Amino acid sequence: MVNNLKNKLFEHGYLKVKNVLNFQRDLKPILNDMEFVMDCLIQKFAKKKDVKKVLNLDFKKKYSYISKLKIDDLDQYFNTRLPRDHVKKDSDYFATQSLWNLITNKNILDVVEKILGKEIMSNPVQNTRIKQPEKKLPKGSILDGLSGRTPWHQDAAVLNTKGQKLTDMVTVWIPFTKTTKKNGCMITVKKINKMGLLNHIAGYRGQVEIKDSKLLDEMQHIHLEADVGDVILLHKHSIHCSLPNRSNDFRISADLRYNVAGQPSGRDPLPNFYVRSKNKKNLKIQNFKQWLALWEKAKEKCIPRKYAFKYPLPTFKTNKRDLSKLI
Repeated sequence: MVNNLKNKLFEHGYLKVKNVLNFQRDLKPILNDMEFVMDCLIQKFAKKKDVKKVLNLDFKKKYSYISKLKIDDLDQYFNTRLPRDHVKKDSDYFATQSLWNLITNKNILDVVEKILGKEIMSNPVQNTRIKQPEKKLPKGSILDGLSGRTPWHQDAAVLNTKGQKLTDMVTVWIPFTKTTKKNGCMITVKKINKMGLLNHIAGYRGQVEIKDSKLLDEMQHIHLEADVGDVILLHKHSIHCSLPNRSNDFRISADLRYNVAGQPSGRDPLPNFYVRSKNKKNLKIQNFKQWLALWEKAKEKCIPRKYAFKYPLPTFKTNKRDLSKLI
């Protein structure tokens, strides 16, 4: 079974594993924490006369309300890592007990172990995404990967040079809401991961995007639809993007990543730590407070830097790794 799952992931570039998580136990607590953050933002940024009324709205209406308040970098309040640049002492990021529970979830790690083996580290390339219907988004957010469409890319491309070359990493994509073509599921191209790492460019607002990505629009796509409780695994060289949310509802998800222990995270100085090991001495980070302390230490290191973390673009200096040269 171990090799079978690993081989399938390499063979296709993606896998869907059904019924890994329980909504009430594993996912709802994270949505509750997100709503708490919204309540804090409402109290801080809303007009005083509106606060009481808005606090009584449901999750979606609260988020729609705060998204119109022109809060600087709103997505960062709900994202699981430090911002890429200009980190400050008061820079916000979404690190909660519920998210720690998800990162260390036994069922997730049991699946990841079948891909990476028994020595596993949590990789700091991770995100949570709240995507409203695209028609409600400000024009400037439509192509933003956290709140709108995500461009064609490979996850390995957002690592630094060492990580690109040396790190065996797997993505675990987790839907908090049923994900369909209509509300913006991910799409990929079967077996295209076998091309290896390709050249990327800095796309909209510096987002990492496959060079010549328009060529992928004409290929046959696999739609990675998923039910709540399922997880989607992506090979580090899987080329994927997300469709626009053309529904009337929200699409909420998290993408966590894990790598083989002993390899670079590709995102220094962000936290990279053991979540599973045969040697218990390796499991030094065992609770939420210790995990949060790692992020605060990373923040101190990032404050003096212009960029918290770097990865080189394009991935290669020559055009031999351009998609246009390989298809």
